[in-house]
Amino acid sequence: MCSIRGWLAYDSLVTPRQLVWCATVATSLLFVGCGSTPTFEEAATSQTGPAGASSLTIPVPSGVSGSADLLVAILGIQSNPNTSGPEGWTPVRGFPGFNGALCQADSGGTACQLAVYYRIADGSETTASFTWGVTRQAAGAVLRFSNVDPNAPIGAARPERGSSDTPTAPTVTTTQDGSRVLRIVVCALDEAGALQPGSLALTDVPPSSRLNLVSFPNALTDPANGCGPPLSACDATVRAVELAVSDTRHPTATASGPVSWELAGGDQWLAASIEIKRTPRQ
Repeated sequence: MCSIRGWLAYDSLVTPRQLVWCATVATSLLFVGCGSTPTFEEAATSQTGPAGASSLTIPVPSGVSGSADLLVAILGIQSNPNTSGPEGWTPVRGFPGFNGALCQADSGGTACQLAVYYRIADGSETTASFTWGVTRQAAGAVLRFSNVDPNAPIGAARPERGSSDTPTAPTVTTTQDGSRVLRIVVCALDEAGALQPGSLALTDVPPSSRLNLVSFPNALTDPANGCGPPLSACDATVRAVELAVSDTRHPTATASGPVSWELAGGDQWLAASIEIKRTPRQ
């Protein structure tokens, strides 16, 4: 019997958009079968807080599958500092940090940067640390996936950037059947944040949303370090970024199609689509 643990981000209040996605997933089982596609296990997140920092340490989720899982460490950060990824991890091609995948510039320079690193778990990992040497706000996450190709877990990868109210992770052509495509967006909030009545700016999140967080917590959940809601009332919002992650499952090797979020008021953003390859068939 197939397990669908981790497929849905929400247990109730399913939207029409999610129902379409569920139907797609169910249909895909007919093509690739149970257990033959990368499976989302867990995610852990971290934030610098409103004052910013020069580094960020993110817990590594332990998962249930143990070693040979894929760990993906993601950092969304203000501007374009000289970011160094976690020691012993490999940057996804095109997403090394400094001068890699960047948001468009605004009046203050490059608005934000996206860095993505990965490694195959061996059971020794407890944290993943990014450093950049100057004070900046940042949000980060480590995601864990099982049923991956341990020798070549990453396939096609592509960034897309813009300045609009619809951040969009681009289409990639997957390289084999049964892949999962990770969808990531980081956006600046210096413009959009001034219009936000809540604690998040990115809305209408895609189905299978894994996380969505600003570079500082809200004061309702963390009174000592947070601010807001609303974001519009926080001075730190002009230096903040927001990071969101989703994924899509693809039964056959083909064009993945785009995935989008809404960003009321618009701002600079960088989005990515990264293929995660399944365990090779025997």
